[in-house]
Amino acid sequence: MSLGILFPGQGSQSIGMLKDLKSSYKIISHVFEEASDILSYDLWKVAQNGPESKINDTEFTQPIMLCSSYSIWKIWNDEGGERPFFMAGHSFGEYTALCAAQALKFSDAIKLVKNRALCMKDAPKGKMAAIIGIKYQDLENIYKENTLSNVSIANINAPGQIVISGSEEGVEKLSKLAASANAKKVISIPVSVAAHSSLMLDQSKIFQKYVEKVKFDKPSIPIINNVDVKIEEEQKAIKEALVRQLYSSVRWVETIEYMEQQGVDTLLELGPGKVLTSFNKRIDNSIESLSVSDHNSLENALEVIGNL
Repeated sequence: MSLGILFPGQGSQSIGMLKDLKSSYKIISHVFEEASDILSYDLWKVAQNGPESKINDTEFTQPIMLCSSYSIWKIWNDEGGERPFFMAGHSFGEYTALCAAQALKFSDAIKLVKNRALCMKDAPKGKMAAIIGIKYQDLENIYKENTLSNVSIANINAPGQIVISGSEEGVEKLSKLAASANAKKVISIPVSVAAHSSLMLDQSKIFQKYVEKVKFDKPSIPIINNVDVKIEEEQKAIKEALVRQLYSSVRWVETIEYMEQQGVDTLLELGPGKVLTSFNKRIDNSIESLSVSDHNSLENALEVIGNL
């Protein structure tokens, strides 16, 4: 058995997450308290009580998701869970992977994701939409043939599930072209931040200044990054990839395919929700794909992976 561990990004959060695990695992309180001290507000309170508008605000979502997924990683280790051969994080989930692989100190990661979120919020307002039921190559051809500006292919999540991002005008134009090319559905994503698009270019230069101040060590477990689908070990290369991630595509399909090519046969998503597990099953249903977000799923994953 060869395990790959995955960490979700924004969009997997929900009010009340980790509540049933917190009573059994003190590490959750410790992680959230450390982050709350750094940020000067009660992160756990927001995670449990919302409101919806606050937990979905990228400024709060990113540190909450980092704390949640990192806590579950710590629990997985404390319970004697299998050590992975590779790790990856979807979009901002890459920061959790870097913490888990001891390449980035948790306290530094909290400060970084806070500044990342603020930089994203300061970018020009934009729009994101999911294009369902169209091949990536077909959408890319439409994009190139129409020389569209201010819109980017943001997330290549799964076959037939691609997210586009950019200005309102750019997203609407590409959405209409995709619909006329027989895309099954276009779903507007309720955000005002155009993540992974060219609208983030100027802010990425500001964010780079924050990244430069932080020390990164060689990851103890190989991490496949989003932007190049590549494993980086040098501090400079890791930093550059994180900066480019702000305006570059999340190449998730290729990330999972890369893991499979390296012999990974079991994937485990650690964090709230099952978004990545759902993507993975659509990328390749033959691979064992599990998630851990509460007591039941933790016990199930420990048992299933322990018996493989």
